[in-house]
This record gives sequence, C-alpha cells and structure tokens, in this order.
Amino acid sequence: MTALRNRLAASAALVAAGLALAGCSTTAPAESSSTSGEAATAGYPVTVASCGRDFTYENEPSRVVLGNYRTLETLDALGVGKTVTGVVLGPDDKGRTPADLPAGVDVVSPDTIPAREPVIAATPDLFLSFNEAQLVGQGTLSYDDLAGIGANAYVMGGYCAQPSGNQGIETVYTDVTNLGAIFDVPEKAARLNDKLRGRVAAAKDSLNGSTATVAFLKVVGGKVYAIGGYPASAFIEALGLTNEFADLPTPFAELNTEQALAMSPDVVFVNYVGDEQAAIGDLAAALPDLTAVKEDRVYGANEDLAQGGGVGIIDALEQISASVKTATGN
Repeated sequence: MTALRNRLAASAALVAAGLALAGCSTTAPAESSSTSGEAATAGYPVTVASCGRDFTYENEPSRVVLGNYRTLETLDALGVGKTVTGVVLGPDDKGRTPADLPAGVDVVSPDTIPAREPVIAATPDLFLSFNEAQLVGQGTLSYDDLAGIGANAYVMGGYCAQPSGNQGIETVYTDVTNLGAIFDVPEKAARLNDKLRGRVAAAKDSLNGSTATVAFLKVVGGKVYAIGGYPASAFIEALGLTNEFADLPTPFAELNTEQALAMSPDVVFVNYVGDEQAAIGDLAAALPDLTAVKEDRVYGANEDLAQGGGVGIIDALEQISASVKTATGN
C-alpha cells in the first residue's frame, strides 16, 4: 500500500509421507493409500478469484512467496505459516534484515516491486501479494511469469489496479475466507473471522457511540496528502466515525490549500513507517494552524501494521480506536 501511495505521490510532485502397513491383506493397503490420497486433496481443486482473475489450486500451496512480510501473521493465524519460503522486503521494512525472518524463509527481493528473475528462481507455487502493482510486469514480475512456472497469485486487501470501490472491513474477512479455501482450512478461517469480528465490535464499543470526524493524512516531501480510501475508510466506518475525506474523488490525493483551510477534524491521523513523532512533526510544520494540531489531537497511524492485509488491518484498527478514545475522552 505504501509503495503504491508513494508512487502516486511522486507522480503528483509514487507468498507425503508414505505409510507402510505390514501384515495386512492385499486390499487393505490399497484402501489405506486411496484414503490418504483423498485426504491430502480433500478440498481441491478450488478456484479463488483475485483482482478479476480466477486461479485454480489443485492442492495446498507449499512454496509461498509473500509480497509483504506482515502477511505471514495471517498465515500463522490460520496454521499455514510454514508454507512460506520467501518474502519481498521493500524500503518500508526499515530495520528488518534476513536474520529477522523465520528459518527456511529467504529474502527473494529487496525491492517492493520485485524483478521477475529472483521470484521465478524462488519457484513459488503462490505469490501472495499486498498490492497488484507488484504484478504489473513492466520489466518486473507479471502474472504471465507466474503462470509460466505454474504459480498462482492472490492480492491481499483487494489492492487491485482497478479497485472495486466498496472496500470495507469485510475485505479482511473475505481475505481470510479465501485463504482458508486456498489452504483447505475453512474451519480455521471461520473461527479466525469470528475472533476478528469480535475484536472489531469491542473496539467500536469502547468509543461509547462517538461519531468523531477523523482525517487521515500523509506528508511526503513536505506536501500533505489526504487519504479517503481503504483501509482508512474501513477503520472509520467500522468504528462508527465520520470520514473527513469521504467525498475525496480518489483514495489518495494531494491536499490543496482550500481543502486544508476547510477541514476541521476532531482527530487527525498521520500515516507513517518508522518514526511516528517525526511524521507528526512534519504534519505540524505543514499545517500549523490546523486546530487538531494546536490542540494535540494528532496521532500516528502505523502503515506497517496494515500493509500485509488480514489480521494486521484489525491490529491497526484497534490502535486507531485507542487513539480516538484518548482524543475524545470517551
């Protein structure tokens, strides 16, 4: 998500053991072998759509390359994290090194938008992307490259080149359900979604009915950008708050002087990766006369939490809720 936003900003100023049964009749081993084979592929084939494309899985992915490290949290929550063999580390993975990765997980590419060669060399059977920009294929990885090695793709969070426009917190539950189908763990997916829904409900209840107006902003090169789209919009809607930029024509756009003067949010969140206080300071320097700045109602929104989609979105939502509660005294 950050990679795509930064690109936009720049253009605006830019994932069988055989069992021998001795002493049985000639029919018993055959039945056991057949039963084992059926169990191994019980939920397959299954077709799961992603960004307008259908992908068919003949069995559980076993060599998954992640477009964003944080997606591993969702796979771990589903009990399938050990299928991950590689990750893409981008410039937003500040301070994270290969030594921080689990055993058996390699850094496939240090670039958020990976080149095709290292991903193909990693021989994934699934590339689990956090943004379809990773699959644009303009000298980098493409859907055709993955198809050429028999690999599928899935884009978390619905971050497609042509977004649906109706992304809400349900997007998280859809991802979990789809991953449950892909890895043949639908019951675990259903249980995880129940837990996530419960966490969202608790976060909303903690605000005691507040409908505070919230603005999500980002400072890039001294310029301020308004964020009206997912996941910011999902946080606000799920918590029952009011989105200052609900009518923004695009999910992410530079804030002009007129918009800056007209807005009066109760709480401001400034998106950041790395240094929260520096991001808050950059916003205060850019918009010193904003009431929320003067009254210290500006908080950081950690983009790293939400970048991998899935459970990270709920982690981020809970942090947003806690900050709104502090700012409004609920």
